Amino acid sequence: MKKIFLAVVALFVSVVMYAQREEGSVTVQPRVGVNFSSLTDYNRTKFGYTFGMEVEFQMTDMLSLSGAILYSDQGAKDNSEGVEEIFDIDYANIPIMLNCYVAPEVLPGFAIKAGVQPAFRTKASVRIDGAKIDVDELFNLMDLPDTKLSKFMFSVPVGLSYEYNNIVFDARYNFGITDLFKGEGKMRNNVVQLTLGYKFDAEF
Repeated sequence: MKKIFLAVVALFVSVVMYAQREEGSVTVQPRVGVNFSSLTDYNRTKFGYTFGMEVEFQMTDMLSLSGAILYSDQGAKDNSEGVEEIFDIDYANIPIMLNCYVAPEVLPGFAIKAGVQPAFRTKASVRIDGAKIDVDELFNLMDLPDTKLSKFMFSVPVGLSYEYNNIVFDARYNFGITDLFKGEGKMRNNVVQLTLGYKFDAEF
């Protein structure tokens, strides 16, 4: 029994040591996942996708700093007036996160995180009952020259992640801070984002 107990302890210690990143180490993480996004004035959530690359620097055994570039399909849906409307907005998101590995000796690989996320719009369109039109063109057709969809968005992402055998599951909520439109009422994009990634040690 003692030998079995010691073997279990040794296995646990080896897993802990394997999962912990050394202070000063850098990892690269390709990531893919899905979005569930909503807009303030829309009544339905839109399903989308995201993919990109993240780099993480391990400052201490408990803290790391990460930065990423993620292409993200966002927006929302609405059918409140009997017309199916889908608002598609694609962004290049740049989340910068502080990751806290809250219990590296007990639950290695588990982290809570928060940060800031500037984003740059790459394209935007609206589908109304299947007919697709560019957002800027739609405003011109509606004679709303002062209404513009902002090309920049700022969000605050918070979430958690878990790493096992270099595979990382990440779940976060992006709180939209800036308004999407100029010259229009307040409308913000909030996103639930779930991703899977794989960490590689970076060699310099």
